[in-house]
Amino acid sequence: MRLFAAIAAEGAVRETLVRAQAELRRLGRGSFPRPEMLHLTLAFLGEVPSDAPARAALETLRGTGPLVLTAEGVGRFGDTWWAGIRPDPELEARVLGLQAELRRRGMAVEERAWVPHITLARHYRPKTGLPELCLPPVSMEVRQVVLLESLRQEGRAVYVLRHAAEL
Repeated sequence: MRLFAAIAAEGAVRETLVRAQAELRRLGRGSFPRPEMLHLTLAFLGEVPSDAPARAALETLRGTGPLVLTAEGVGRFGDTWWAGIRPDPELEARVLGLQAELRRRGMAVEERAWVPHITLARHYRPKTGLPELCLPPVSMEVRQVVLLESLRQEGRAVYVLRHAAEL
């Protein structure tokens, strides 16, 4: 199974991201995650034989208390466009702690630096020039971290909830 730990975009954050996607669609074409799939990846685990170690690692976050996540600004990695996440020391400390716990439990977590973002579009091709997209700050209270399995069904990516830990 192909797993990752994440925070799902909800409420006003999701609504704002969907509006940004609509603007990108108007100005070009690409592959756009469906609204229910918009998320902040905390740790990508790839193919694993069991989700038990990841579930246990997520449980170490249970009861640590809610966080505030603020999405703002837009950036890109090549043809992948994303919404930025305002730097937050508490969020970063919990994510790095989760990644360390996953490694301690034998999970292979990417070694590259964590760059918090929510993907808006992949393989994006603007009609003309680079779009100037503005994403004003929008916040949400984060009350849970989820473990998702990424599957392909009928040619589409689908995320299946494997576990949730309430903060």
